[in-house]
Amino acid sequence: MPRPKVIHQPQTQGALKRGLATLVNAIAPTLGPTPRRSIAQNQSKFELLDDGGVIARRIVALPDQADDVGAMLLRQVLWQARQHVGDGAATTAVLYERIYQEGLRFIAAGADPMRLRERLMALLPQVSARLLADARPLRGEAELKALAFSVCYDEAMADVLGETLHTIGQYGQVDIRAGHGRGMEHNYVEGSYWRGGAQSKEMLRGFGRGVAEMQDAAIIVTDMDIEEPRDLVPLMSLALRCGISNLLLVVASISDTGLSVVLDKRLRDKIQTLVVKIDAYHPGDLSIAQQDMALLTGARPLLQKAGESLEQARESDFGEARWVWADDKNFGFASGKGDPRRLRAQAQNLRQAYASVDDDDAQRRILERLGRLNGGLATVYVGGIAEDEIRQRKEIAERTVRAMRRAAELGVIPGGGVALLRCRDWLLKEAQAQDDLESRAARLIMAAAAQAPIRQLLANAGYDPSEVLAQLALKGGGAGFDIMRDAIVDVAEAGILDVAQVQVEALQRAVSSAALALTIDVLVLHREPETMTDP
Repeated sequence: MPRPKVIHQPQTQGALKRGLATLVNAIAPTLGPTPRRSIAQNQSKFELLDDGGVIARRIVALPDQADDVGAMLLRQVLWQARQHVGDGAATTAVLYERIYQEGLRFIAAGADPMRLRERLMALLPQVSARLLADARPLRGEAELKALAFSVCYDEAMADVLGETLHTIGQYGQVDIRAGHGRGMEHNYVEGSYWRGGAQSKEMLRGFGRGVAEMQDAAIIVTDMDIEEPRDLVPLMSLALRCGISNLLLVVASISDTGLSVVLDKRLRDKIQTLVVKIDAYHPGDLSIAQQDMALLTGARPLLQKAGESLEQARESDFGEARWVWADDKNFGFASGKGDPRRLRAQAQNLRQAYASVDDDDAQRRILERLGRLNGGLATVYVGGIAEDEIRQRKEIAERTVRAMRRAAELGVIPGGGVALLRCRDWLLKEAQAQDDLESRAARLIMAAAAQAPIRQLLANAGYDPSEVLAQLALKGGGAGFDIMRDAIVDVAEAGILDVAQVQVEALQRAVSSAALALTIDVLVLHREPETMTDP
């Protein structure tokens, strides 16, 4: 059992430095289109990993308690970056280590850690602004595919995801599922869908593929639990009087005796009815889904919590959709008769909400709502040779889609580490104009960090970074190295792109956290430190 102890300088710096290096050495090789990989053992299973965020998460603790502090500081930063923007963990790790290493050199030369941190944080917005100055919107399907490849480094996956996002748009609903073959497959479905499905297999009989379909259906949305047949009789009588022949009934739940009404052959000959429910995983999701369905179809929800009952239903409470479908796990509809102006207004409100929230789970749920309101769905099936490979490729596809959505917010910048490298000359020039040690040190530290990602990327591909960088310096600011073609190219013309927001967030998280680490003087180690499984 470890002994409790307090560690002071210079041992503190040594411990943090070793811990950071251990984690970075496991993650930095994954940067670039020709990544090395890490392997993680979990009991008798092994994972082959090339995702920096996941590698960081798999490293729960280092054997040396003091070194572990440095590793866990970085681990938290990397997982948050990966969750928030979908990519950039390896870039963040490389930047973080370079900033910390260079910072230690200047502290040893007499720089004050607190003032150095202040100068780094003051410089950060200027460097971020220079990165964003090169940002531009994506142009067409070809650039979407190129951007996808820069995240997943899988040509087949990049082609499918690029086409998918081009077809359904930034806020379209993309469902990534495990495939049954070895390759990638995808299809598009018009309309919107929810998880839940038909409440009786009897409703699916007579339909191919176990999917019940109806044309020109009326829709009732309610939060009621239907227990007795008498609860449904008034509604079905109203539907008969209104001449409705196809009905989608969305309920909170329905009992077997309640189902007996809609499954009665005499009634089914007159009204084909699908009874479905919504599977909600978060508080409030059920109510939100009911509101969205009403908006899409023109229905008025009948709400028990508002004191209503199905007996009070009126003809105006029915919504409409041109096509309705349900299987045993999902249901959906297309071409609802909702008010287009109200739909556009709600979509605009959701886009504003998406831009204003930082919580990843909240953003994901907003995107799902936007996809449904947009009325388009893409399903991507990710295949592979073994189950582990399929799971890994599925995670990469989800990460790639998340990064591509981010590209629509701030645009894209020159990729392959070129955008950051362009800041280096400006930073070196700025350093010469500074009078105090900390201000000059901050700019020199950032200049060294600006070169770190492209150096690591080249080293991972087996090139001599210094040699290639010398060649790039002769070619000018737009030049970069295309590793896949083994050539110096104009990165803009070659379609080598990075997501602007991913690169800016990688820089901001690396600088802010590494600058804070430079001010740590004392480590307090407990006898039984708490082990974090979640960063």
